[in-house]
Amino acid sequence: MAPTPPATIDDLGLPAALYLGALMESWARRTRIAPTRRMTLAVMGQLRELGLIEVPWPEPRWDASPDARETPIEGLQWRFAWRAYEPDALAPALRDYLESVPRDDFAIALRLKLWRELAVAEGERYFEAQLTKHQFDASWAQDLAFVHRECGLELSAAQWRYCVWAATRQGASVAQQQRLPDPARVREVIFTELRRRVGPVASGQWTNTSFLPFNARPENALSMLFAEHLTTLGELFWALVPNELALLAPARTQRAS
Repeated sequence: MAPTPPATIDDLGLPAALYLGALMESWARRTRIAPTRRMTLAVMGQLRELGLIEVPWPEPRWDASPDARETPIEGLQWRFAWRAYEPDALAPALRDYLESVPRDDFAIALRLKLWRELAVAEGERYFEAQLTKHQFDASWAQDLAFVHRECGLELSAAQWRYCVWAATRQGASVAQQQRLPDPARVREVIFTELRRRVGPVASGQWTNTSFLPFNARPENALSMLFAEHLTTLGELFWALVPNELALLAPARTQRAS
């Protein structure tokens, strides 16, 4: 039996509104939904459970579905299932809703949880790019999630970017010294170096450990909506370790154009 979707946008709740907004923004702007494919699948899975969209899973695609859409970057099929709204009108309505969410204790706690998840995901996305640059397997980037769970420390998105950059460079150095390719050894070197750097970076023991992106506006819809509409962080989304105080600021910072 198909789930019954919420009656209105106000009934969605904060995470679901953010997730649906990311899907709609992705469709409208031709962007990624989330920093990583894994997070995109999780977002779409949540929307399916709420009855807001349909997906062909476990099949990869529908053979014939004229009303199906496809995420522009990830290439994942979906159908809009929320009959209460026209899909093409949802993006601005969801942006307005996200900007109206109060800053009470509960909503701040939800924002903080989302920020922490996005900081790690942005690090993982950059990790994928660095691994690809050095011709390593991009799937190794999932090791960042293991390091995060193991160390239990929170870093800013920019600090995670620094850590994965340094770790990948170390792996590249080892790979250049190998007489015969040994990907398993290189992966372990990168994982060990990543784990080694997190503690000193988190404690402030090392300086110049923050890699801000050239364009402060996130390239995926989920982080963009979080930084520009659900919060007033703007470019501080990258620079700050996720914390409650930053989320309480009422004034909107300058947005990236």
